[in-house]
Amino acid sequence: MPFAFPDKDESITKSVRRLARNRIEASLALIADAERPQQERVRELRKNIKKTRALIRLVRPNFKGFERENQALRAAGRVISDLRDSHALAETFDALSRRVYVPFEAREALRDAVVQPPAQPTPEEAEAALAEHARLLQEICERSRNWKVTEKGFDALLPGLERSWIAAQKAMDAARKAPGGETLHQWRKRAKDHWYHARLLAPIWPEMMAHHVAAADALGERLGEARDLAFLIEAFEGVEGGSDFIATAQQEKDRLLSAADALGSRFFSEPASGLSCRWHGWWKVWRH
Repeated sequence: MPFAFPDKDESITKSVRRLARNRIEASLALIADAERPQQERVRELRKNIKKTRALIRLVRPNFKGFERENQALRAAGRVISDLRDSHALAETFDALSRRVYVPFEAREALRDAVVQPPAQPTPEEAEAALAEHARLLQEICERSRNWKVTEKGFDALLPGLERSWIAAQKAMDAARKAPGGETLHQWRKRAKDHWYHARLLAPIWPEMMAHHVAAADALGERLGEARDLAFLIEAFEGVEGGSDFIATAQQEKDRLLSAADALGSRFFSEPASGLSCRWHGWWKVWRH
């Protein structure tokens, strides 16, 4: 089922409950599907957590249970965080090493110095983590039956939409001033929040929203790559023999940031009130 508000006159409370349960039920089905590769399941489970957190963040000002459920979803995500099949720093180093000539032994020594991937859990530990993830999701799903969004229609979404938009603008400004790994990470997270919100609201005018969703997605991808390079550059601090890697990483990071800055400047140029007013108008036409 698409991650979007339904094309029918359903209350926001019912929509939020249904959308959350859809994501949780999809996750529970994934956990039970032992035939599917574990890493594929984990990737989808993590996506479902992010989608559900973005969903409740959209109604946050009108959802009294937000803090509890957000913390519960974060805890559920943390349980499976060690089951990821990739390590961003290792992937970034390996991609960069194809552009920088360093003798094999020297390259491997540098890799060992800057990349410290987490220990992989045993199959038993992995299954236990998935079972705990399922238990936590079941608890959230049970509580979701009683979730209540206090406002109706677009009024239930407007404050959360504006709040997330402003948070993304502030994160963008902070990353521009100090484009390190953490500030870029925060900008990407806030841009991703809005990407999910735009997807949820895509039915209000699909033709127009498709371009908006695509731009938000492109921005998130560029920021993710720039963030990984920034973290790699930071990991090289104090490591001898990494100057060529740092120079190449910085060059690529600057290129990505230039593209992200150009896109972000246009994308987030509108005041939050302007965005919400425009989308509110589209919502009214769509729902009536």
